[in-house]
Amino acid sequence: MRKNSYFLLFLLCLPLLGLAQQIPHYSQYMLNPLLLNPAVSGTDNYLDVRAGYRNQWTGLEGAPTSYYLSAHMPLSRMDYLSPPTTFKPQNAVKGKFKNQWRPDYRNNAQKTRPHHGVGILMQADKAAGLKRTEVQLLYAYHQPLTPHLKLAAGVAAGFTQFGLNREMLSFGTGGDPVMNADEYNRLLPSIGVGALLYSSRFYLGASVAQILPTPFSFRETRSTVSAKQQRHFFGHAGYRIALSSYLSVTPSVVVKYAAPSPVSVDLNTKVFWRDQFWVGGSYRLQDAAVLTAGFQYKHKFHLGYAYDLTTSGLSQVSYGSHELVLGLMLRNRRSIYSPSQYW
Repeated sequence: MRKNSYFLLFLLCLPLLGLAQQIPHYSQYMLNPLLLNPAVSGTDNYLDVRAGYRNQWTGLEGAPTSYYLSAHMPLSRMDYLSPPTTFKPQNAVKGKFKNQWRPDYRNNAQKTRPHHGVGILMQADKAAGLKRTEVQLLYAYHQPLTPHLKLAAGVAAGFTQFGLNREMLSFGTGGDPVMNADEYNRLLPSIGVGALLYSSRFYLGASVAQILPTPFSFRETRSTVSAKQQRHFFGHAGYRIALSSYLSVTPSVVVKYAAPSPVSVDLNTKVFWRDQFWVGGSYRLQDAAVLTAGFQYKHKFHLGYAYDLTTSGLSQVSYGSHELVLGLMLRNRRSIYSPSQYW
């Protein structure tokens, strides 16, 4: 009976869910801006692999649960000696490679050349009776405007599969065809584009996801209520400020819009200590306050955690949201600095 009650609540909320974003929501996009913009592909100096898990609205049965795995790397990049750290300049090459490696040019920072970026992004999430899986290949082209400023344009292309999570569905009769049918899945194209202007200290980007409003339905006959992939618009920007020899702060903002939902705005602050530890906070207007913390170890891996304290009406039935992100910096034998680690 309890399960049926929750499902009835889900049905009553369908009109609201239909107006909400179809793409999974994350609080730690500062740790992985690739979730917002395919133009981020190739900004790092190494193979960047990140995995994330989000348990939203803990305590509410059928609440969204999301996972993702991403990886991206640059191709033909030459400007390794352009460190993004805002503190006192440090050697970009460390360890046993310090005296062995030399740049191809006398001053690589002034000989910056265009380069490419490639990557992959896989996401999966469940919310009550619905589930969604997405796989995209990413490409970006990075054009230097000055020795320290670059403009990137990126594209994401792949597919999205929408399906039904029968474990969360209750049926009035045992003969409902949905109970045993395997064809209630819809495979749709997924294409997104984005642009990113960035340097070692700031970034400014814009992107559009699901630019093809492909219609779909879980019924074989024509549905009376049309459903389609909704375009999602993202804008994000941030600037890193050095406060002392060991302390820096990065304020940032993310704006999201998917019609006919209202515009969503996230205001964020991230504080670094010695480029190794960070704490931060975010405020999502009329939705939640977020606390974040994490660390990175020798430019090899980093770990971040976020807790969302719900400020909307859902706070009466939810204990908040938890999110965990693990990042691996592979093929980074020279411990080269990279801008996105400080965004």
